[in-house]
Amino acid sequence: ILSVPCCQHELNRQIKNELLRPVLKYGLIQERFSALLTDALRGTLLEAAGYQVQLLEFIDMEHTPKNILIRAVRQNRAVEAVCQRKRREAERCMEFFQVEPTLARLLAPVEEKQ
Repeated sequence: ILSVPCCQHELNRQIKNELLRPVLKYGLIQERFSALLTDALRGTLLEAAGYQVQLLEFIDMEHTPKNILIRAVRQNRAVEAVCQRKRREAERCMEFFQVEPTLARLLAPVEEKQ
């Protein structure tokens, strides 16, 4: 998978964290933080689904702040314990920031979707 994701604003509307209120009270900072959090969670969720993931800068920051390319390669022999650990990491992070990205729902194990 090669993806230059969009929709970083999804978490901007959801993110809530009392501890980080001094940081998130500024709209511009919250927007940038949310965009980075979105891409970091996407990477972790893909790792939890058995992908080897790289996040790469593909356009210099002077041109656009949203310049992250996600490169994910499906691993034929993904280690279940590693996938479970990555899923727990993502879940703890999502709980901490009180967010639910669409990718988390799409990649949720079948038993969670029912």
